[in-house]
Amino acid sequence: MFDLRQALASRLNPSRFGASHFRRRLAYTNALPQISFLGLISGVAAALVIVAFRSLFELPLEHWLPGGTAESFEQLDPIWYFLLPVIGGLLIGLWLMVFSPDERKSGVAHVMARMAYHQGKMPFKNTLVQFVGGAIGILTGQSAGREGPAVHLGSAVSSQIGSFFKLPHNSVRLMVGCGTAGAIAASFNTPMAGVIFAMEVVMLEYSIMGFTPVIIAAVTATLLHNSLYGAEMAFMAPDISMASMKEMPLILVYGVVLGAMAALFTKTLTSMLSFGAQPVLARMLVAGTFTGCLAYYVPQVMGMGTDSILLAIEGQYALGLLIALALAKLFATAISIGLGMPIGLIGPTLLMGACAGSALGHISGYLLDGPTSEPGFYAMLGMGAMMSAVLQAPLAALVALMELTHNPEIILPSMATIVIANISCSYLFKQDSAFIEILRKQGMDYQANPITQALNHQGVTSLMHDDISHHHDQDISGCQQAKDQGLNWMVINNGGDQINHVLHQSQIDLNNELIGSLTEAAGHPVTQFGYCSSRATLKEAWDLCKKMSHEQLLITDIDGSIMGLLPVDEILKYTHKE
Repeated sequence: MFDLRQALASRLNPSRFGASHFRRRLAYTNALPQISFLGLISGVAAALVIVAFRSLFELPLEHWLPGGTAESFEQLDPIWYFLLPVIGGLLIGLWLMVFSPDERKSGVAHVMARMAYHQGKMPFKNTLVQFVGGAIGILTGQSAGREGPAVHLGSAVSSQIGSFFKLPHNSVRLMVGCGTAGAIAASFNTPMAGVIFAMEVVMLEYSIMGFTPVIIAAVTATLLHNSLYGAEMAFMAPDISMASMKEMPLILVYGVVLGAMAALFTKTLTSMLSFGAQPVLARMLVAGTFTGCLAYYVPQVMGMGTDSILLAIEGQYALGLLIALALAKLFATAISIGLGMPIGLIGPTLLMGACAGSALGHISGYLLDGPTSEPGFYAMLGMGAMMSAVLQAPLAALVALMELTHNPEIILPSMATIVIANISCSYLFKQDSAFIEILRKQGMDYQANPITQALNHQGVTSLMHDDISHHHDQDISGCQQAKDQGLNWMVINNGGDQINHVLHQSQIDLNNELIGSLTEAAGHPVTQFGYCSSRATLKEAWDLCKKMSHEQLLITDIDGSIMGLLPVDEILKYTHKE
C-alpha cells in the first residue's frame, strides 16, 4: 500500500537541502543553480577585497601627493623620484623576509600554478604577502599595476571561501576563475574583459557551464565595487577613428614591432628570475634603485600610469618622451617583477603599448603622404597589441580595449594589430605568455588538454557507487541480504577498522563457508583499492589510481566515513564519453 506520508518525508528530507547535498550536487557538471550561487558569492568577495586593496594605497596617495590624485608622482620634488622607489624596495624586502620563499609567490602566475598543481587551493600567507606587498609597491611609486595583485586577491578570497566550507575541488577551481573575473572587472570597470581574461588566461577553457558563474561573478563584482567606490572609468579616451585604409599595411608592420617589444619584455622578465636564489632584501633594493634611477629622468614611469596613458592618447607627449617612457616602463616593470616584487604587469603593458603606439603614430606622419590618423589612434592599437602579445590573450586584450575606450572604430585595425603582434611574439621571437614563461622557468609545465579539463570539471561523487554494504569476514548471511537489497559492492573488514577486501557481489561465491581469508573469489582476483576524498576531482582520482595501481577507490566523506566506491573503469568510460 502506498504511504503518502513516507513518500513526502523522503522527498522533503532535510539532507536533500543541507550542506552535504549541496556539496554532492557540485560534483556534477550540470549543477547550474549551485555554481551560479558560487559565482555570486565569488563576485561579492572579489569586489570587497578589491575595494579594501585600492583603499589601502589610493586614499594615502590622494592625501600625500601634490596633485591630490593617486597618479601625480611627477609633481613631487625630483629627489623623491629616486628616493621613494628605493625606500619602497627596502620596505618590500623587509616584508618579504618575514615569509619563506614559497610563501612569497604572488600574482597571476601563482594563481595559474595553484590551479594546475593544487586544484585552485590558495594559501593565506601568499595572499597576505600580495595584499601588503602590492600596496607598498604602488604607494612608493614602483612601476606597478594593480590588476595582477587584484587577480591574486580576488581568486584567493574566493578559493578560501570554498575551502572553508569544504566544497569539492572542481567547485574551488571554478571559484578561482570567478574571483579572477570579478577582480579584473572591478579593477578596470570592464566586466566583459574580466570574463574573457578568466577563461582565456587562468582557466584555459571556454564552456557554457563555465561562462555562467564567471559572468555572474564579473557583473556582481562590478556593480558592488561601483556602488562602494564609484563607477569611474580608468580613463576617458577621445573618440578617434582611422583616417584612411591606406594605413593598414603600416599598421600590420607596427604589429611586428609591438610583438618584438612584448618579446623583449618577457625575455627580460624571465632572465631576472635567474637571480631568485639571491637574498630577497638585496633583490628588492636593486629593483627599487633601478626604478628610482629611471624615474629621476623619466618620472612618468612611477605608479600605475593611467594618467600617462590618457596623455599619450591625447597626443600630449613628444616623440622622444614617448620612446623613453615606453622603454623605461618596459625595463622597470620587467626587472622588478623578475626580481620578485609582488606587483602587477597588466597595467604597465597598457602604458608601454600606448606610448609605443603613439610614437609609431608620429612616425606615420613622416612616412605616409596624405592624411594620417592621430597618434592617439595608434596609441589605442598599441595598448591592445602589447597586452595581447605579453599575455598571449588576444580576445581578452581586444575586449578590454573596447571597454576601456568605448570606441567601435578601432575594432578592425586593432584585431589586425593584435593578431600580428601575437604571432610575432610567439612564433618569430619564441616567447609564450609571460605568465607561462615564468612557470616554465620555475620548472612547471602549464598546459591543459580536453581530457584533463573534463576530469577537472567533475567531482568523484558524480560517478561514485553508493550501493555498498559493510561486512565482517564471516558475514555470509549479511552478504546475501545485501545482494537481495540490490547493494552490489561489499566492503569486508577483519572485525576492526582495517578493510581487507572491496568486492563486487558477482565476485563472491556465497556458497563458500569462509570469505575472510579470501585471496580469490569466484575465480576473480581480489582487486587493489585505495582511499580518496569526496572533495577530489576525477583528475585527482585518476592520478591516484595511476600512481598507486588502484583499481577501485573508496570515497570518504569529510568526517572520514565511507560514502561509496569508484572503480577506475568508470573514469575511463567517462573520458571516452567526453
